[in-house]
Amino acid sequence: MGDIVPIVFFLGLVALVLGAPRLGPFQDRRRVAATARELAARHGLTPDSDPDPARGLGQPPLSGAPFHYGSARRLVDRVTGSLGALPVTAAGYTCRENGATHVYGVVLVTMPYPVAPAEVRHEPVFHSVRVVEPLPEGLSRTGVPDFDDRYRAYTSDPHAALTVLSAEGARALLAAPEPFSWRSEGTGLLLWRAGGWSSAQALVGCVSAVTSLLGQAGPVTADQG
Repeated sequence: MGDIVPIVFFLGLVALVLGAPRLGPFQDRRRVAATARELAARHGLTPDSDPDPARGLGQPPLSGAPFHYGSARRLVDRVTGSLGALPVTAAGYTCRENGATHVYGVVLVTMPYPVAPAEVRHEPVFHSVRVVEPLPEGLSRTGVPDFDDRYRAYTSDPHAALTVLSAEGARALLAAPEPFSWRSEGTGLLLWRAGGWSSAQALVGCVSAVTSLLGQAGPVTADQG
């Protein structure tokens, strides 16, 4: 009996060491899947089983974070439809890097007109000795300490700096249900969040916060672009 206890303890420790790295991604995938089901059930989005992982999430969004690293890249639990009359595709995005699985919730929104180019990050973009962090141009300060401490905002467009990334815009983003990252370019708006959103309602609230802000800023004209 005395010999069995250390063996059982050792086997349990090995199982913990081997299983712990998989637990986080497993929970993230479950969260992403639950959000997709909720989007379909409560908001009328349609599950999309198209095998092409890039359809509906084409360039330019795929060219930057969080798509800038890793192998075995996949879009899972994809649903399409509209939120607030805007076409959307929501999905889970997974990739492998250094033996670990990374999971994100992503949403692509098609705006009705070209919007101010900007990028807002609520968490550091993944980087390592093998992965170069894609750094946008034009670090911008909003003058709202709570926002500037928690987020990094970028734009090289003066119109975006005065409207989307103004103090008023910062406060609107802080009022979103959960912190998230986003990037706008042309008519494309990409939102992402590591580990996914906690619920469909939180995702919809985040989409509403940034689309309302971009809508208030209005379309980018030829002179502004």
